[in-house]
Amino acid sequence: MDFTFFNQLVLILTLSAITIAFFKRFQLPESLGYLFVGIVVGPTTSGLIQQDFDIALLAEIGVVFLLFTLGLEFSLKTIMAMKKEVFGFGGLQVLLTGAGIFSMLVTFGFAVQTSLVCASALALSSTAIVSKELTQSNEIRSRQGQLAISVLLFQDIAAVLFLIMIPAMIGGSSGSVASSLGYTLAEGVVFVVFMLAVGKWVLPRLFHEAAKARSEELFVLMALVTALMAAWLSHAMDLSMALGGFVAGMMMGESHYKHQVEADIRPFRDVLLGLFFVSVGLILDIDVLLTFWQEILLGTLALVIFKFLVVYLLARMFTESKNISLRTSLSLAQGGEFCFALIALASQYGESGGNLTSVVLAVTILTMIIAPLLIRNSNAIVSLVKFDKSEESIDRVKEEEVRKQTAHIHHHTLICGYGRVGQTIARFLTQENKSFVAIDDDPIHVREAGLAGDPVFFGDCRKLELLVAGGLERASQVVICIDRPENALTILKVIRENSPDVPVLVRTRFDSRSDELKKAGATVVIPEALESGLVIVKHALLMLGMNPAHVHKRVNEARAQGYEILNGFYPGLSDYLLENDHNTYRHAVTLSKNSTACRQTIGSLDFKGTDVSIVEVRRDNMILQPCPDMTLEIDDIVILTGNNSDISHIEKLFH
Repeated sequence: MDFTFFNQLVLILTLSAITIAFFKRFQLPESLGYLFVGIVVGPTTSGLIQQDFDIALLAEIGVVFLLFTLGLEFSLKTIMAMKKEVFGFGGLQVLLTGAGIFSMLVTFGFAVQTSLVCASALALSSTAIVSKELTQSNEIRSRQGQLAISVLLFQDIAAVLFLIMIPAMIGGSSGSVASSLGYTLAEGVVFVVFMLAVGKWVLPRLFHEAAKARSEELFVLMALVTALMAAWLSHAMDLSMALGGFVAGMMMGESHYKHQVEADIRPFRDVLLGLFFVSVGLILDIDVLLTFWQEILLGTLALVIFKFLVVYLLARMFTESKNISLRTSLSLAQGGEFCFALIALASQYGESGGNLTSVVLAVTILTMIIAPLLIRNSNAIVSLVKFDKSEESIDRVKEEEVRKQTAHIHHHTLICGYGRVGQTIARFLTQENKSFVAIDDDPIHVREAGLAGDPVFFGDCRKLELLVAGGLERASQVVICIDRPENALTILKVIRENSPDVPVLVRTRFDSRSDELKKAGATVVIPEALESGLVIVKHALLMLGMNPAHVHKRVNEARAQGYEILNGFYPGLSDYLLENDHNTYRHAVTLSKNSTACRQTIGSLDFKGTDVSIVEVRRDNMILQPCPDMTLEIDDIVILTGNNSDISHIEKLFH
C-alpha cells in the first residue's frame, strides 16, 4: 500500500493517541507506548510503515528538545554542592558499568565499536523515570534520592561526551580513530565554550526584549529558535544535533526565563519526542525479538543485577548505610532514554549493530518497565533484608556533629524546613537578636546558608534523633514550614511524642488539613492561602477608605474565629479533576417548592456522617446567618460547605 508522508504521520499520531490513553490508565510510561506503536506499524510486523519513512528528522528534533529540557535542569550550583557524589560516585558508576558491559560483549565476540556503543548506552539510567518516581514518593530530597540524582547528573555529562565521541569513532573516514576522536573532542569543547559565551552575553538581552514585547508568540518563537539554531550549528560542525540542544538548555538554565522557556517548549518536545520513540520502535526487528527472547530475558536480568551490584558496592564504598545503598541501587538498576538516542545516532553513522541492537533496545525497554516497580516497592524490599544496627553509625555521627554545633544555643526557635517561609522567619528572628536552628533536606539551601554562617543543617526532620540533636528539648518553640502536609503531620507527631509541651506553629498550604494538624497537637496552624487572602482583604478595605481600626478589628476577628468566614471556596474545573481531593468547597442550592428541605428547620436536616454544613442562607437579597431553628423557605439560596462527595450526597435533600 502506497502511503504518503502525511498519511503515515496521521496513522502514527492516531495510534499513539489511543495507545497512550491505554498506557496512562495502567500507569505505564508514555515512552513505552510510543515504542509499542513503532513496533506494531514497523516493517517487520504489520509493514504499514517502511524504514525509509521520513520520520527520522522529526524524531531527531524531538531528541533535541529532550536534551534541551535536560540542559535547563543542569544546574552548576547543584553539581558544585554535591561534587563528591556527582564526580566521584557518578563517575565511577558510569566507568565501572560501561567497562563491565564492554568487556562482556567483546568476550562474546562482538566488534569493538559495536560493543563500545552498546556499553555506553547501557551504562546510563532513566532520568525521566527515576526523577518522576522519587518525586511522587517524596524521596527526591532524601539521602538515597540525592545520591540517585547525583549519579544521573554525571550520566547527563557522560551522555554529552558520548554524543561527541560516537560520530568520531564511527564516522571518522580518514586518519586513525585517536586523531579523529581528538579533533572531534576539541571541536566539541570549542562549540560548548562558544555557546556558553553566547548564553551569558547575548541571549539574556534577546529574551529580555522578547519579554518586554509581552508577546507570547514571540517568546515561544525565541525558545524554539534558540534550541534549533544550536542544533543546526552543532550539526554544521559534524557534531550531534542533540549536543546542540543540551548546550542550548545549559545556556538558558541559569537565566531568569528558565521556567517560562521550559513551559513553552514542553508541548513541542513531548509530541516530537513521541515520534522519536516511534522511530526507535521501527528499528526493532520483531523476528529478532522472537528468535532471541531467551537472551533478551537473560540480558534484562543480568543488566538489572549488574547495575544494582555496582551502585550498591560504590555506595558502601562511599560510607553510606546499607539501607541507603540498597534504596539507591534499586533506583538506578535500569537502562534509560539515552540508550535509544545513542543507538539511533550510531545507526545514522552506519553502525547498525545487527541483531545486537534490537536485543539491547529490548533489554532497555524491559528494564524501564521494571524500574517503577523496583522504586515504588523499595521500602518493602528493604524491610525484607535484616541489617545489623551498625548501619546506623553514620547517621549517628552526623547527628553528633549537629549536636556539637548547636550545644551552645538555648531558648531558640527550631525551624523544620528552610525554604522561603523558613528563611523569612529566620531573617526576622535574626533582626530581633533571637536565635534559631534550622533543618532542611535540600543540600543547596544548606550549603548557601552555611556560607553565610547560619545554623542550618542537612537532614530529615521526621527523625527524632536529628530534632533532638538540633536542640528540640531546649527550644522555646518549633516552626514547621514543610510543603507536604503528610510530612508536617509526621514531624508534629514525632515532636509531641518526645516534647508534649513545646509550642509548635505549623504552616500549611491546605486549610482542609488544619483540623487534623490541631488534633495532632499543633499549637497554631497558619493556612497559607487563607492568611494571604486576609492580608489582601485588609489592604483592599483600607484602599476603599474604610476606618483602619475597623478593618484591623474585622481581620483579627477572622483570625480569632479560625478563619471561619473564609472556610471553603467555589470549585473550578481543575478542582473537580483532582483525585483524592480533601479540600473544603462551597456549593449553592436554590430551594424549589418541591425541595425536600423546604419548610423544614435547619436543625431537622440529616447531615450525619458527613462534614457538610450550612454557612449562609440568602433570602430576598439578604444574607442570613443560619441557626438550628431557622425554617427554610421557597427560593432560599442555601450555601453548603464540605468536600465534593459529601456535598453531592447531601444535595439530594434540596431537590
